[in-house]
Amino acid sequence: MNGLMLHCGGQLKTKEEVFAVPLPKATESYVPLPHESFVKRIERELAVAGICVTEQRLALAKEGQRLFGLMQVEIPNANSRDYGCVIGLRNSYDKSCASGICMGASVFVCDNLSFQGADVTFERRHTPNLLRDLAWIITETVEMIPIRFAAQSASFESYRATELSDREAHDLTIRFYDEGAINVTHIPALLKEWREPRHPEFSRDGKTAWRLFNAATEVVKGDIWRLQARTGAIHKVLDTALGLTLTNPSKALSTN
Repeated sequence: MNGLMLHCGGQLKTKEEVFAVPLPKATESYVPLPHESFVKRIERELAVAGICVTEQRLALAKEGQRLFGLMQVEIPNANSRDYGCVIGLRNSYDKSCASGICMGASVFVCDNLSFQGADVTFERRHTPNLLRDLAWIITETVEMIPIRFAAQSASFESYRATELSDREAHDLTIRFYDEGAINVTHIPALLKEWREPRHPEFSRDGKTAWRLFNAATEVVKGDIWRLQARTGAIHKVLDTALGLTLTNPSKALSTN
């Protein structure tokens, strides 16, 4: 995650800076979740599950009112080649988004991040019930991470094994655009990455869905605030084209 960049006003912050953001006042219908409580509870449950956090990045936007975090983790007995598991978290004090955790992957050779659309493990609005239920919600979420990462790894291996012609790659690029995964301005850069990958590792197996996937995630990786939606759409297009079953090991937990 060393290459993590932030657009739209987001800035990387230390834990101390994140935890120091003043908590807004609660109302009868709105109870904010402290950034500190959220981050520390996730860290605690990961440790209980034997999942090691190897790197962590926290970012704030809107004067600290919005938090986005990434945790690179090591899952015991996880078999992956050149990608690892990443936990994404978000929280807000300005009611702009629900609190949530998602699971994704980091491709080490290019530092790209990928969150599958089905892998939002929970989203909860800031209601009085959130603080009451937070402990068991995070516990259940963390327990599902190894299963979800195994499913994403299986998708990646299918991408590696699927060859694409230039025509198919061009068609899928337009489907990425239609699905909202990329902007029209991303198309030339994506096609350049497809034709001449900047990372030689993606050329070794020829022209495959894995190569196109990494070309797509390369061009969208800078905007961390929309990364989950964009990479989820990339997965959706490729999985549909390859005839893969969009698995969801467990439904997202309640949003109430």
